[in-house]
Amino acid sequence: MNLGLRSMQSDDIEEVLDIEKEAFSPLWPGTSFKRQLNNRYSAYLVAYDILVESETDTIDQDGIIDRQGQWIETFVDTMRKVFKNADTRTSSAQKLAGYVGVWFQGNEAHITEIAVREALRGCGIGELLLIGSIRSATKYGSTVVTLEVRVSNFIAQRLYEKYGFSTAGIRKGYYSDNREDALIMTTSPIHTPEYQRQFDLLQQAYTDRGREIYISE
Repeated sequence: MNLGLRSMQSDDIEEVLDIEKEAFSPLWPGTSFKRQLNNRYSAYLVAYDILVESETDTIDQDGIIDRQGQWIETFVDTMRKVFKNADTRTSSAQKLAGYVGVWFQGNEAHITEIAVREALRGCGIGELLLIGSIRSATKYGSTVVTLEVRVSNFIAQRLYEKYGFSTAGIRKGYYSDNREDALIMTTSPIHTPEYQRQFDLLQQAYTDRGREIYISE
């Protein structure tokens, strides 16, 4: 997978809304992404397919061509692999694999939501988004990163623990769809040499598994 990470743009909102609806309960209140893009106290990042965003510039009835007007012979096969479980009628138009929102509140960076397309889960995209969140928090000058996670979501909890999050409390009946409790998780101070050293090792381990971290503004 050729995924990059960058700041969310207004053109992404329609696709991000689709991912949000798929990932969260219909009772989820939804996020005003357009307003958040202009909020200097928040950062929204998207994981995007580099092939779709950088190689496809024009599409006609006969197929997909690149900026030089030459056929991209391997494009369709690549996209079928990336979106292997997605609807083949729309996969060529899908450039986003997931997104994450971070709010900066005092000395805390709070991850408000992190979502990955259902067909692409288990591919390391959530981890890429988490890496981007911690990088954003470090750049902003936040002391710690916090989030909420369902008490039943053990897979997500293990990922967060790997990146230095630990349980700091519980929010009773936090999720409106089934009144499930949420664990409050927070990191130790992220600017310490110890945390940054471990964070660097985790990012290296991520790339060692054959994945890349392309991050652009």
